[in-house]
Amino acid sequence: MIDDEEVGLEFVLTRRRVLGAVGLLALAGATPAFAQAPPVAVPAEPLNIVMVGDSLGEGVWSSLYWRFHSTREVRVINAAKAATGFNRTPYEDSLVLASGQAAQLAVMMTGANDAQNAWALQEGGAIGVFGTPSWAPLYRRRMDRFFDAAQARGTTVIWIGMPVMRDPGFERRMAVVREAQREACQARGVTYLDLVPPSVDETGAYTATKKDDKGRIRAFRGDDGVHLTIYGSEWVAEIVLFTLLDLKPAWMDAARERLIRTALG
Repeated sequence: MIDDEEVGLEFVLTRRRVLGAVGLLALAGATPAFAQAPPVAVPAEPLNIVMVGDSLGEGVWSSLYWRFHSTREVRVINAAKAATGFNRTPYEDSLVLASGQAAQLAVMMTGANDAQNAWALQEGGAIGVFGTPSWAPLYRRRMDRFFDAAQARGTTVIWIGMPVMRDPGFERRMAVVREAQREACQARGVTYLDLVPPSVDETGAYTATKKDDKGRIRAFRGDDGVHLTIYGSEWVAEIVLFTLLDLKPAWMDAARERLIRTALG
């Protein structure tokens, strides 16, 4: 598991521009056309990326999947399911792939259903009532169980935090969930992508739109004020991949890095 501090999205976007400049510099010093090109490295086995979480995670899975659908060297597996959450779902079961292989990367996005009581870790144990001091410690222990399983399998985890919600009452409850997730990730050295900054306007209020790279206003949030649009999920998926390039986990060799850069276009 990567030992890293929380990654700010504005920093990642700055790095995105830097990576573009690096690409141009590489072209300037490229091997002349008449020279023999070096062989292209191929990964020894497929890179397994598993998307875990709730219905917001399902949207990001779709965006990641379509970036890699044309290659057999990357498998993007959907283990995200609507109406699930860490308050009751044993997400660690999602790390056991049907192929028997381990996932090198788990991308987690969940929380929209977690502003409710958390179930006990053992049958018959005390539940954590949402809004009481018992909730956050139990919720974080459920997260720790997932982190332990990922660490045992050598799986890198990138955690996508919940965006700001349109309904003020729901956002107050979601802020409690968001803070518990952030604290657990920081305690375990798990990379946490904060979606609060890109989901608010310059005054700090909820916004449903976002400017794209060409300055066009795009719908970033769904009509329900909770989910991401297709564009929003694409934007988040891109940030995940740029963050992964920045992290450079031990399993990322030159061939896998090439695949990720190709997916970013």
